[in-house]
Amino acid sequence: MNYQLLLECFSEGTEINDLEAELLELELYSQIENIKLSSYQGSLEIAPVHICEVCLVPKGSLWITCLAALLDKLIPCTKGTPARYETVLNELNNGYVATN
Repeated sequence: MNYQLLLECFSEGTEINDLEAELLELELYSQIENIKLSSYQGSLEIAPVHICEVCLVPKGSLWITCLAALLDKLIPCTKGTPARYETVLNELNNGYVATN
């Protein structure tokens, strides 16, 4: 099951279990590394409004930012560790991708 489908299911009320959350976290870090290699991938497409809303990010956000925000909610970062959402925004703003 891909991460976009899991986010769709979550938006419809399906809970994400611990194993799925761990797989989503692996996917997120894979996506972050891929940003550095290529700015053309599905995670850099705009997520649908209902996904943005359920992940509590602004409308028009990218799939990768939705994924990061959801993971921050499901698996809070330890003290002193930056939030996944902030990490993704930093990577996007470091010149790998043109952001608005």
